[in-house]
Amino acid sequence: MAEKIYEVLKKEHLMTIKDIRNTPNIKNYDFILLGAWIDRGTLEPKTLKFLKTIEDKKLGLFATLGAMPDSEHGRNVIKNLEDLLNNRDSLGQYICPGLVDPKMIEKLRGITGLVVPKKIKEKMIETSLKSREATEEELLKSANYFAENIKQLAN
Repeated sequence: MAEKIYEVLKKEHLMTIKDIRNTPNIKNYDFILLGAWIDRGTLEPKTLKFLKTIEDKKLGLFATLGAMPDSEHGRNVIKNLEDLLNNRDSLGQYICPGLVDPKMIEKLRGITGLVVPKKIKEKMIETSLKSREATEEELLKSANYFAENIKQLAN
């Protein structure tokens, strides 16, 4: 997803892709599009931690999740990402489907009923097994979404 967004936006903007694990210096950037995968309804922990360090920047969030964006879980994720952008110069948020790692599915199968109720666990496994990678069209829509929002915020 990050690569597609980069590919489209670099035609109009000077852009780079950075790995937040390398703690990039962001002070000279006009805007930041921060990407992640979704964990328990929000950005995964390392990305969430990095997000908290970003101040006074135009900011957009993009992510993949193991459920469909138009599912109940997807709608909850969208709300959570919108909440993370409250009181910020927002470029919006965009989520796409993402394939759940088979290792994660096995981990889910090993969770006992003491940790997660059986019905919820079964729903999580079922959703994970149905997960898929985003299509080229979905990725392009995400890139065009941010291109339009950046253009509007610049005006």
